[in-house]
Amino acid sequence: MSLIEYRDSGIFLPKLNFWLDPQGPVENAWLSHAHSDHARGIHGQVWGTPETLTLYQMRWPGAPAGIPMNFGEPAEFSGARLTAYPAGHILGAAQLLIEFEGRRTVYTGDFKLRPPLCGATAQVVPCDHLIIESTFGLPIYHFLSREQAAARIATFARECLADGTVPVFLGYPLGRGQEIAHVLCQAGIPTAVHGAIARYIPVYETAGFTFPGWTPYEAGRIAGQALVVVPGMRSIFEALECRIAYVSGWAALGNARARSGAEELIPYSDHASFDELIETVEASGAREVDLVHGYTEALAQILQARGIDAAARGRGRVMEADA
Repeated sequence: MSLIEYRDSGIFLPKLNFWLDPQGPVENAWLSHAHSDHARGIHGQVWGTPETLTLYQMRWPGAPAGIPMNFGEPAEFSGARLTAYPAGHILGAAQLLIEFEGRRTVYTGDFKLRPPLCGATAQVVPCDHLIIESTFGLPIYHFLSREQAAARIATFARECLADGTVPVFLGYPLGRGQEIAHVLCQAGIPTAVHGAIARYIPVYETAGFTFPGWTPYEAGRIAGQALVVVPGMRSIFEALECRIAYVSGWAALGNARARSGAEELIPYSDHASFDELIETVEASGAREVDLVHGYTEALAQILQARGIDAAARGRGRVMEADA
């Protein structure tokens, strides 16, 4: 019996009766982070970092409290040793090291090596078998650092406000929205935050990230402040002739302005760039590499050309919403 099985409903470890980011209710589940494409359904039992479990319960009322796993503190399950390590994606995101039958398997979930605007910096975990997300697994994807992204966000907001224009930042409800709001607030820029984003700010504050002076977004009261709103509101602000900024890994694409409708493109991502993916694979020392999500086929071929035993797994989907 194989240790890992790739199914449409998630990654399954049959010897442990344990799932990695399952797409529907299961008996035992590891949640790498709280984005809806990874943490969905009410499971019998769940494992994750304290932040991930808190966010998961907020998004899925009635979900079990779960078993919290702090970074670097091993836990035992069905004869396996499980250890969480930072993934650098969103708050609470974690890689999972599974030590079982003398073999070290690492599941990264969504991750990046660059320090995040909000969260813990990832590290490469040595292993025999690496299961790695490859959302941006093409050589065209290169992103700004945390410091560069923060500077671009603050500069755009200040330039707009100085011109009497309202700067609008499109941010997804969990992750990017809080990061943008954090940068603006830390820069002393008056900031209004949409409720779908603001509801998670207390979790970030508990983790030590501050948002001084933010106010709730109110329709019709937008002048003199930067706005952090959800992408579905883009057309509203286009009609109001505000200036829109798009902070995303997809902003690195040549057609990003047309696709996003934004004036300012800031190519910052919560996912690894192509170079980071290559660095992680090589530094892990893994003899076997499985690619999940994104450009799996293309990256597998690139790695194979480098002499690495790599394979495309799963459905190769690209989740733009969390990029």
